[in-house]
Amino acid sequence: MKYDKERFYTLAFSGMRSGELCALQKNDLDFKENTINIEKTIYNEKNNMRGYELTTPKTDGSIRLISMEQSVMDMLRKVVQENDKHKMQYRTLMEDYHDKDFVFARANGYPFVTKTILTRMNRLMRKTNIKKYAIPHIFRHTHISMLSKAGVDIATIMKRVGHEDIDTTMRIYTHVTDKMKKDATEKISNLYGNILKKSTF
Repeated sequence: MKYDKERFYTLAFSGMRSGELCALQKNDLDFKENTINIEKTIYNEKNNMRGYELTTPKTDGSIRLISMEQSVMDMLRKVVQENDKHKMQYRTLMEDYHDKDFVFARANGYPFVTKTILTRMNRLMRKTNIKKYAIPHIFRHTHISMLSKAGVDIATIMKRVGHEDIDTTMRIYTHVTDKMKKDATEKISNLYGNILKKSTF
């Protein structure tokens, strides 16, 4: 499906939820400052294309402005430019174009729902050798892991992913940092372990 790469990269490098991704509109992206404003999520109980609602995110802390890597913003800029071009072509042929400037939208302008993201991910996973069951939420864990390995402090991580409950973030953060400590011990042993064997006192 079109924009698979763009959607999954954005999830992994932003830490946003699937509903927040589906709710993204053109004016949420600031290409000058390289930021994404997250202040809404999509709700669609019956997964009907026209039956969606834009609601406030999960918690007050979920409303946030996040800085993004230049490469991701460049990718999203191309999506927006293609959307604008497509909209002009589509509206000359049909009058029912849903002109709400959703970043990831169907051909007629209506936004995708979160179930679509899950379905697409499942199809892609079946084409790989990965046996572990995974859902789009795993990209939030991936993002927290990336930030942890980069040495970002826990408070900044919480703010970026919109967590108000520190326990939620700490479960992932602790797992990553514990693994980093173990890896560090193994690296030191591999690099310097022979010194003791060779040294004489």
